[in-house]
Amino acid sequence: MKIYKFLIPFLLICPILVAQNIDLGSIRSISLEEARQKALAQNSSYKAQESSLEAARWSKTAAQSSFLPSLNLGASYLWMDPATTIQSGSQSIKLNNDFRTISLTLSQPLYTGGKLWQAYKIARSNEDIQKLSLESKRYSLISEVESKYLAILRLKSLYEISQQELSTASDNLEIALLKMQTGLIARAEYLRFQANVANKEVALLAAQTSLQLALQDFANYLNEPDLLLPRELDIEAEEVLIQKLRLLDLDQTQALIGKALVQTQDRNLNLKVLSKTQDLSERAYKIAKAAFLPTLILSGSRNYEENGIDRYDFSASNQIMLNASLPILPFLGNYANLKKAKSDVQRTRLEARSVSDGIRLGTQSAVTNWVNAAKQIKSSELALEYSLEMYQQMKERYNQNLLSSIELLDAELMLSAARLNATNARHAYFQSRTALMQILALEDPRTLESILN
Repeated sequence: MKIYKFLIPFLLICPILVAQNIDLGSIRSISLEEARQKALAQNSSYKAQESSLEAARWSKTAAQSSFLPSLNLGASYLWMDPATTIQSGSQSIKLNNDFRTISLTLSQPLYTGGKLWQAYKIARSNEDIQKLSLESKRYSLISEVESKYLAILRLKSLYEISQQELSTASDNLEIALLKMQTGLIARAEYLRFQANVANKEVALLAAQTSLQLALQDFANYLNEPDLLLPRELDIEAEEVLIQKLRLLDLDQTQALIGKALVQTQDRNLNLKVLSKTQDLSERAYKIAKAAFLPTLILSGSRNYEENGIDRYDFSASNQIMLNASLPILPFLGNYANLKKAKSDVQRTRLEARSVSDGIRLGTQSAVTNWVNAAKQIKSSELALEYSLEMYQQMKERYNQNLLSSIELLDAELMLSAARLNATNARHAYFQSRTALMQILALEDPRTLESILN
């Protein structure tokens, strides 16, 4: 009786909630390729990465300019009070209070211990890193879009499954009501069907809420004011590849993982960035060593000075200077910088090895999940087919009073699990393929198939 009192108000509320179902037909649909292009065109972080690449290019140009000579134009104005007086024989000459000087100075570094060259190589490596980062950002963005796209398709399937299960549960409730009215089942069994309907309505409401949130999140990610509904992916087009993956045994799966690892070594953008990062640290170490080497700079200047008597009457003079310097102090500071740079090289190498191992493990996981998901698709479809046939037969037997209510509800629960497993298997197949394509820096799934064949 307590359960019955609880269910009555709940069952009165649930039809109101279910009546607010999402009208998917009114939402504009979008293909996966359209979603990718929208994300690339409107994503702010991707645009920021493009700006970082542009800044790195100008930094490289600035580093190149350090090899070129520098030309400086200088001017000075000097006021003296009192004015200078010079003795010329028996005559005293008072000079002007003000003097003007104009100079042109040309300097060319001849030797800097390799610091300028290493600085240029660092700037060039940084430009390469920014290029790779932009490309990596592109594939990361595409992968994120695909993940959200696939998540919506999965939630949409779960939402449709919830609708279907609620309809089935409602039909069974009507049959149970007739049976209770005719005395074929007890009221306690009828309450089981009522509770089942209530649970299905709660599940439908939860699926509806999750789908609405996912749709809004997808629209926000693409900077779209209106909701967008992803179009279904054609699983039939994957049938040939799925069949190939299903037939792989353990040894063949390991061979496929080996091919993927080879491609990862050649194509993975994060590994390429790691290589460039190690190069940066090694060049910083070379710059630290160059702090102990001498520098040699050649400079020439031409000066135009007033004679102190005639204003704006300049006399020219030339100077050529070869300047050599050897750093002596602070020796301890330079030595500390050298040791720090050497430690950074060792740290970068160890971190690169750790990240490389993680990428290799991610590749193995993605391939294994991809193969297993392909195998699960067929198994889950067969399980769904058998569960549906079994449920139909058991429902017919229930209608003929040859089956108990509990057995029918158990069969309904088994059918629900089979539907969920089939949906999850399809989603896992596409999701694992997306993860593998991101690792291998691929956009077209057909390229993935050709690479691994």
